[in-house]
Amino acid sequence: MTLHQVYRSLLACYPRAYRRQYEDELIGVLLDDAAPGQRRPLARDVSALLGGACRAHVRQVGARFSVDAWRDAAQVLGLIAALLLFVRSARVPVLHLSMYAQSYPEGIGEPFVLWPHGPTAALWLVVAVFTALGWGRAAAAIAVGGVAFEVVRVAEAYGYYSTVFDIWPVVLAAMVPLALALRAPRSITAVLGRWRLGTLAAATVVSVGAPSVALVTAVDVSTSPIYGTWMFTSGVGRVEAILLIAGYLLFALVVLLTPTALRLRLLALVVPVGVTLLLTRVGLGTTGTYLERSSHDGVPDALTWAQWSTLVLAPVLLFAVAVAILHHRERAGSQQGVGRPITRAQ
Repeated sequence: MTLHQVYRSLLACYPRAYRRQYEDELIGVLLDDAAPGQRRPLARDVSALLGGACRAHVRQVGARFSVDAWRDAAQVLGLIAALLLFVRSARVPVLHLSMYAQSYPEGIGEPFVLWPHGPTAALWLVVAVFTALGWGRAAAAIAVGGVAFEVVRVAEAYGYYSTVFDIWPVVLAAMVPLALALRAPRSITAVLGRWRLGTLAAATVVSVGAPSVALVTAVDVSTSPIYGTWMFTSGVGRVEAILLIAGYLLFALVVLLTPTALRLRLLALVVPVGVTLLLTRVGLGTTGTYLERSSHDGVPDALTWAQWSTLVLAPVLLFAVAVAILHHRERAGSQQGVGRPITRAQ
């Protein structure tokens, strides 16, 4: 392989648009600087080219996510994610408050349990309210505290039981400050509309109140609890399961009824959470692959480096693939629109 071919293969690491504009010029400069008879690039040239490729890709990604459509989607994701994390944290304290209000004869330890779920639920509620009011940067700063709590919670669970079953809230929580740090071009009301915001509020109320409604109605007392991987709770009765599913469907309905450009970006943004869910709740089980985990006395073994690498890299890589597919789809659509002949009314 000639020196020219080696440099061209290194420049293949750069984005296509960058290569189209600068490739020939860069190769010319590199060949002019090469020593007579040199057949391999110098180490400093290789590191400089690879570093430049990384910087070019970062700039391209930054430019792509700086467009208004992505910033609108990031704002909506921040709101929905904060509400989902609030639902997850608030259900337990709301249930115990309901038990206290019902004067349950059997003590529940304390009059009602608020720690640590209560402060965390309040934090995510503040993040959601601030986002709805348009205070995205303040909401992002507050959300960092919620991320820290989720990381500590998962680290403790992994330290005691080597479990990563509920690692998905960490991924979802980490996306909130990242999404809200982008300055939104429009208010959340302008992006979603009042009826979608109302639907999100209804979904939140239904999901948070599900265990309390089941407690008050007392319909589930004689029924066996429902254990489901995707109920996101340990065991629920029939009424609570119906209400939880209704709340989940309302959240999904808001996403599915958004405009196409916004909906596709939202679906791309939640790819890391979905991949993490699949890996931790399906992949890291008895699958017969290198993701399979053995256990001793009912406690799973610690994850191997291969499993940790998959758990960390797969969501990132598949998110990049989703964004690239969306970008290619929209670019192809815009090119078809430009090439379509214009018909005039006779």
